[in-house]
Formats: sequence, structure tokens, C-alpha cells
Amino acid sequence: MNRLLLLLPLLFASLTSFQQPNHLFIKKGIHKKRTYSEGDRIHFVLTNGLEKKGVITLLRNDTIYINDAPVPRVQVAAVILNEKKKKKFPADLKTMLAIGGGVALTTLGLSLNNANEPKDALIAAVVIGYGPLLVKYFAGRFVYTVSRKKFKVGKRFRLQVFDLYVPPQRGF
Repeated sequence: MNRLLLLLPLLFASLTSFQQPNHLFIKKGIHKKRTYSEGDRIHFVLTNGLEKKGVITLLRNDTIYINDAPVPRVQVAAVILNEKKKKKFPADLKTMLAIGGGVALTTLGLSLNNANEPKDALIAAVVIGYGPLLVKYFAGRFVYTVSRKKFKVGKRFRLQVFDLYVPPQRGF
């Protein structure tokens, strides 16, 4: 009786379980650079120059199904990464006006205490106030221009389809 009570929850648990999704790896040597699974969006270029963009619906037998259209793995020439939108300036008008007020107060304070000449005080206050915003803005643009935009499949990178599909046994 105890074995039956133990077996019954295990049977019900197996009814609600799901299969592990298959994966598509972009590898450089033995290192995985990017992993895609079923349901992820992908954009790639084929060897004949056409571009395919969509959702991976199935990965099976070295074939990638994009929106239910099969594409063999060997026909993929490059995987294009998601285009990143250029970021806006990191501060709005209200923040810029607040920083401007801080620059004016800092210039006034440094000038009245005879710590610096008014011209030098203004330059120091502007660099202290607006410098971090400009560094953040230009560093973000620089990182975007030098970051990888695509993986060219060939010598350096390769695609590997990892599917856990077990074909049904044929009865003889």
C-alpha cells in the first residue's frame, strides 16, 4: 500500500513535466559565446546573401526552424546580434538646469573666497558639474561603436545545434 501511495504522486508529477528546450550555441573553439534556445529571437544572414529574422520555433537534426521555415545550419553565414538603440543624453532639461545652478554657486563661492580667479573657477565648476555627464555619454557611444555586431560563421566561429530529441523506436 505504501508503494502505491508513493507511486501515485510520481505519476501525477510526470504528467505536468515539460521537455527541456533545445539549444543553438555559437562557439569559438570550445567556448560558448552566445546561446539561443527555442522561443528566442534571432537574426542571421544565409550564404546566398538573404537575411532571416524571427523566432526560433524548433531546433532539430542540425536544422533551425525560424517561424516554422527550415534553415539548415550549414547555410548560415553570420549571426547578427540585436541592434542596440543609441542612448539619449543621460540628463533631461531639469537636471541640466540644476547642474547649471550648482556651477554658478560653485563659481561664486570659489571667486568670493579668493581661492581661484573667476575664469579658473568657472572652468573648474563646469568640469565638475557637466564632466561626468559628458564622460558617460561619450563612453557609451564609444562602447557601442567597438562592440561586436555579428558573428561570422566559418574559421573563427561555428554553430552547434544541441537537441535532445530521441526518435521513436520502430517496432519490427
